[in-house]
Formats: sequence, C-alpha cells, structure tokens
Amino acid sequence: MKKNQIVILIIFALIAASAGIWLGQQTTGSSQTHLKPASIQGAIYPEAKVISDFSLIDQQSRQITKDSFLNHWSLIFVGYTHCPDICPTTMSVMNQVSEFMQEQQIQPPDIVFLSIDPARDTPDTLNSYVAYFNKDFIGLTGSVDAVSQLSKELNAVFRKAPGTSGQITNDDYLMDHSSALMLVNPEGNLQSILTAPHTPGNIIESIIKSQDYYQEHRKN
Repeated sequence: MKKNQIVILIIFALIAASAGIWLGQQTTGSSQTHLKPASIQGAIYPEAKVISDFSLIDQQSRQITKDSFLNHWSLIFVGYTHCPDICPTTMSVMNQVSEFMQEQQIQPPDIVFLSIDPARDTPDTLNSYVAYFNKDFIGLTGSVDAVSQLSKELNAVFRKAPGTSGQITNDDYLMDHSSALMLVNPEGNLQSILTAPHTPGNIIESIIKSQDYYQEHRKN
C-alpha cells in the first residue's frame, strides 16, 4: 500500500472514531434539552453568525455576493499573494483536504481565498495564485471597504506591517493577518472557526462535526 493511501486511511479512521464518540455523547442522556456543538480545534457557533450581503469579484472578475455562498459549504482563508509563509503553507494544506475528501467520495467545501491586499491582488494575480494550488479554488478581491467589512464579520483581522525596508511604502509592505479558517454553512453564515495549527486531519474532522451539528440543529 502506498504511503499516501496509508495516511488517508489513518486520517479517516481518526475522524470516524471521533465522530462516533461525539454521536454517542449526543444520543446518551435524554435529559439534555439543548444540542451542544461538538468540540473541535476552534469553535462551532451554537447559532451561526449572520453575514451581511457583500459585493466582491473573483479571479475571473465575476461578481460574488452572499448569494454565491448559498446551498453549499465554503471554507474561507484570509490572506494575500505576497505572503511569504503562512498563506502558501495553508493553501497547500487545504488542497490536501480537498483531495482527501474527494478520494473518499465526501463532498469538500468550496475553498475560498479572500485577499486582504486588494491594491496588489488583482483578479489576474489571484487567478495565477489560486490555480497554482488547485484549479477549483476561488480567489476573492474587491474594494478595501468591502474586504474589510466581510473580514470583520468573519472575525478575521489584518493590518499593514513594515516590509523589507523596515517601513511601509506603496510597494513594500507585509500584511499581518489571522491564520484561522472560517467555515460558512449553506445559508451563507459563519458556522465555525478553525484555529491553527492546521493539518488535513484536524480540518476534515472539524468540517464533518460542524456539518453534523448544522444538520441536527436544523431538526430541533
């Protein structure tokens, strides 16, 4: 058996085990009247946080609004294409997540890269960047105000930081930003926050538990 296949089997064995434990906890103790979110590396919102409508563009210059997030799950990472380390590492991990879930015939969420550096991250720049990791990934950019508003509602913070010159100039700066992943449910609202360090196993487990909670919560 190839090393890749062994890794995949281990990851999904761990997920199945944790999901079984969680389901057992939910079905025992009939006196429990309120469904509680499962424990993940981060947090599942007991009530999803409502996201306001927004208007951005993707890497193909198509308009993206909240309606674009309806009827499917989305996993959003806030970053920028000039990021030297955290962003490419996280994007690589999310590619592994997408591939692992597809190989196991589990529908992965849409992977969305929200740029917090719209001055440099044009649609063309984003197109090359996200396609390097996965051709199905979505890159988003837009006005500073629109990006800031959506980031705020996703609980993601960012700010400019000095570049290689030790100063912030028009062409030389870095962006300090959150490393968490934001899981958006099929109603277009924030369901879970997935905190670092990110591994394919942790992310997949958090997605599955969040989806299970969402489905159970809707029944109650």
